[in-house]
Amino acid sequence: MHRTPHMRTQRMGRMLITGANGLLGKEITRYFSKGYKVLPTDLAECDVTSAKECMRVVGGFRPEVVVHCAAYTDVDRAEREKEAAFTLNADGTRNMALACREHRSLLVTFSTDYVFDGASERPYAEDDPVDPLSVYGRSKLAAEEAVREVAPHFLLLRTQWLFGAHGRSFISSILERAERGEECKVVSDQKGAPTYTRDLADAVRRLLDTGARGIFHFSNEGETSFFEYAAFLLAHTGWGETPVTAISTSDIPRDLYPAPRPLHGLLSKEKYRKETGVSPRRWEDAVLDYLQTGIEGGHA
Repeated sequence: MHRTPHMRTQRMGRMLITGANGLLGKEITRYFSKGYKVLPTDLAECDVTSAKECMRVVGGFRPEVVVHCAAYTDVDRAEREKEAAFTLNADGTRNMALACREHRSLLVTFSTDYVFDGASERPYAEDDPVDPLSVYGRSKLAAEEAVREVAPHFLLLRTQWLFGAHGRSFISSILERAERGEECKVVSDQKGAPTYTRDLADAVRRLLDTGARGIFHFSNEGETSFFEYAAFLLAHTGWGETPVTAISTSDIPRDLYPAPRPLHGLLSKEKYRKETGVSPRRWEDAVLDYLQTGIEGGHA
């Protein structure tokens, strides 16, 4: 059963958000500002790579919930900047987990399908073995391990293929190419599901409502490839005549895109459905909703 995103309006305490200027952080801030007293922070307000800073900010605000969105997300650059990726993703998450433990705040944070190797023929469940292929994936797995080791209470959502109104995404990249009249060459052998940041924020709310703890997977429902995703976008934005060519992952120039990608990264939402009683809406419906109502000031 699918239900549309919901929002409670009553005040539910204090929420600290890190990475609040990012694609997900801005949406989390927008979504929860109606139900919480929200303190949005980014690098200027709280450098999560500093344990002292995390303790100071969390201790000063005393939030019931910390939503940790700050992350190093440039998958390919991480191959060249391993130390930076691990410092922000692993050390930053550990620092925030320590602050949450000290001040008895619930830590909510996010991970990725890149912790898996993409060799599974079925959607990944939360307890499936992890085996990241890239520096980015390993840094996010290290962040997961820090959360499990340090935080007595946490909620961690693995997700994939994020898009939304507040930052760049695959959607903005494809539409910009179409506007420039460029041919779109897109891989057809990487499978997964797009995730609308509004729906991910709503999933966090639903899990908080149930008192859920631990690791959950969330993306929009369904399965697609990046090639099919691109064709869908072009067909529904008036760029249907734009040439789009399917290529394989092995065709990608490694000097431009050095990070290995999981080919089959689909995430099972069965645990989420059992916990909340609802299913995510299909990715096509979420993308159409975004195209019609979610874009602010252009193509995000």
